Amino acid sequence: MKYLINNLKENVQIQIKGKGYIVKTKTWYSLEEDKAASYIKCELSNDKVLVVIPDDELIYIGTVIENMNYERIANDKIRYNNRIFNKTGEGHQFITKIEFGNEKEIEGKCIFEDYESEDNIISLGILSDKDNIRADVYADILNIDDIKVI
Repeated sequence: MKYLINNLKENVQIQIKGKGYIVKTKTWYSLEEDKAASYIKCELSNDKVLVVIPDDELIYIGTVIENMNYERIANDKIRYNNRIFNKTGEGHQFITKIEFGNEKEIEGKCIFEDYESEDNIISLGILSDKDNIRADVYADILNIDDIKVI
């Protein structure tokens, strides 16, 4: 995990499950609710986002979906594409460090709820620094072996 984090550099090419991407941004975040928590988001080419959460050994790649058509079926459950996702977390993220990238591409402050089902994550977000626009992400959970830095 440390090797991956250290080698996510500006304009580096990575392969995820055989598909190539260029790393455009690398930003460290924490949570208002747990300032010891730390994770990284990288904006990639092809409108993808890579999230690395070292403490949880969790990595996922996703796509921002505008107007995600989900149904809230309970406080801790949503339905999306006929699958049930269970809430795994929520909070208020803030930037702790921008390693590189254009601020327009970087998410910034966000109020979020995360849901998981099998090998997928949905992160429902509202960007409070950007006129409260939605930033919902549908993502695939990855293994470290799925990623190669070229």
